[in-house]
Amino acid sequence: MVTKTKECPQTCVEDLFCGVNTVSDIEQATDLEKKHLPLITAPKKVKKGDYFEVTVDVGKLLKHPMEPGHFIQFVELYAGDTYLARMDFTAKTTCPIMKVCVCLDHDYGKLRAFERCNLHGSWESDTDIQVVE
Repeated sequence: MVTKTKECPQTCVEDLFCGVNTVSDIEQATDLEKKHLPLITAPKKVKKGDYFEVTVDVGKLLKHPMEPGHFIQFVELYAGDTYLARMDFTAKTTCPIMKVCVCLDHDYGKLRAFERCNLHGSWESDTDIQVVE
């Protein structure tokens, strides 16, 4: 079931373009949710100041179309609320997978990924990450 990341008025709950959509239970995800969930692959623990690779894959659970009328516009990566990176995509010539090397200087708690679909709005997922000395 699609949920929202922030408090939304009741009229907003069914509107994919109102707020940010998340997936409450990945095991029970619908095809719409599987196509839009930006899955993060990263280490669970990293050393402070060391670079590491993060992959954000939209459509890993179920392929998302990348055609002129329906495509992923961009993916953004955050550590907590701190912006780290963004990748823009075009229809037909790209696939919605972002790979980036980043380093963290303190514990942010979570890596967060956002994606934007031109037909189905913004979607978010997150994963825990620990920064150690």
